[in-house]
Parts: sequence; structure tokens; C-alpha cells
Amino acid sequence: MTKQTGTIITIVVAVLTLCCSTICCASGIFTLVDEGRTLEVEPYVGIPAICLGLLVWVLPLLLWLFLVRGKENSVEENFIE
Repeated sequence: MTKQTGTIITIVVAVLTLCCSTICCASGIFTLVDEGRTLEVEPYVGIPAICLGLLVWVLPLLLWLFLVRGKENSVEENFIE
């Protein structure tokens, strides 16, 4: 996998997960702001939902950083030898 292919795949996955991440973060923020008025839930329950939403969106970027960039360098070294 080349760096360009990895970048394209990462962008596509990040855009696809952005919708799920936005909904998850929005529900967590609503839970925090609501303070138990509408929902029968304590406000601190919204914090893990916000963290999960951010993790879902950032995870493809971290995977690209650790997987694709490392392979790019090893492929170039094989061509040099």
C-alpha cells in the first residue's frame, strides 16, 4: 500500500465515520446540558459518549499514522537495496 492509497482510504473512512461521531458527540453533549430534566440519566453519563464519538473519528487517522507511514518507509528501503 502506497502513501497516496493509504491517505485516500483514511480520508474516506474519516468522512464515513464523521456522521456516527457527530451523532454520538451530540447525544453526549445533550445529556450533559440536560442535567436530568428530560432524560432520567445523570449528566456525567454524557462524558463517555463524547469520548467515544471523538475516538471513532480520530481512530482512522491514528491507524494511518501507525500502519501506513511505517510501511511506506520499509517499501522504499527495499527498492534502494
